[in-house]
Amino acid sequence: MFPWLNVPVQVDSTFSDLTGEEHLALRNMGNWTDGLRIALERACFADYLEKIEAIGAQPPTVPVIKCPNEIWNHVRVESVRPEGADLIVVYAEPSWQIDLCHEWCIEGSDRLLYVGPFLGYSPSSYATIEAGMNSARNYDETIARLAHLPQDWNSPT
Repeated sequence: MFPWLNVPVQVDSTFSDLTGEEHLALRNMGNWTDGLRIALERACFADYLEKIEAIGAQPPTVPVIKCPNEIWNHVRVESVRPEGADLIVVYAEPSWQIDLCHEWCIEGSDRLLYVGPFLGYSPSSYATIEAGMNSARNYDETIARLAHLPQDWNSPT
């Protein structure tokens, strides 16, 4: 089950060099912290804000998301890919980015390494992706700068 959504999720090992420890990473998903959930919500919300700013998008082209914890209504988790004992790459489809699948790279129970477009990188590479391509970096600054954008839009009924 995927934490916070309580939905079954497919395990994908097609890109992995299996180490035999992937079951540990999958089991650890049950230990993911509230701090990780908040970081993931904020990073996804920052990604959403950057998208609407970059293309000048407004409803109905994009959904109305006014705060980070609302992102869960606008993402569909497709699968998870365990990488060794403590790394999970999540594949998700955000409704504000129909043409791109997201990857979320999570280490251990509370470290968010990457949120952004599908890259298919090796596990060790996600931690090196800097802001600009990685919404897991500087998301608070992005939210502070852009959170005003959807506030005037009507919420969905």
